[in-house]
Amino acid sequence: NDGLVWIKRRDNQADHGLFDTKRGVGNRLQSHSNAAQDLFNDSDTESYFRTFNNDGFSVGHTSVNASGGTFTSWTFKKAPKFFDVVTYTGTGSAKTVAHSLGGTVGMILVKNLGQTDSWAVYHRANTAAPQTDYLILNTTAATADSADWWNDTAPTTSVFTVGTDHAVNADGESYVAYVFAHEKGS
Repeated sequence: NDGLVWIKRRDNQADHGLFDTKRGVGNRLQSHSNAAQDLFNDSDTESYFRTFNNDGFSVGHTSVNASGGTFTSWTFKKAPKFFDVVTYTGTGSAKTVAHSLGGTVGMILVKNLGQTDSWAVYHRANTAAPQTDYLILNTTAATADSADWWNDTAPTTSVFTVGTDHAVNADGESYVAYVFAHEKGS
């Protein structure tokens, strides 16, 4: 089943690792950074994030399980009206991206996998018209208004819309989106 594991080293403010089933165990994103995804080879995977299991996940012995470190993690399983993880390829023109949430979208996090673009954030309570505005996860920047991010279009129970900004929809670029429901079951 699809899902996301977000691991945070509690004694290091800049150490987040995001691993999802769509991109596979050898691919890490860092929510505190605009860095492109890390692509680990088999020997590196043994050191970082090892496997997604039916009852959780397994980690290696370095950044997500370093000796003497304290860690926390959040696990999101794909489920209707709760969470979805989707990947898509950008077109450079406004487009819709399908998701299977089947409920009211509360938040969307989007990351360009191959570039140093910032994380794009849609949140339904951001402003009175959240589809016209965006936040950036990896900075402390204030809300900004631009149709280039969400194309000034509110998400529906089955799609969200991305505009033309490189962070969400550059031609030929690969993206991941984490789609969270407003409230479980809504």
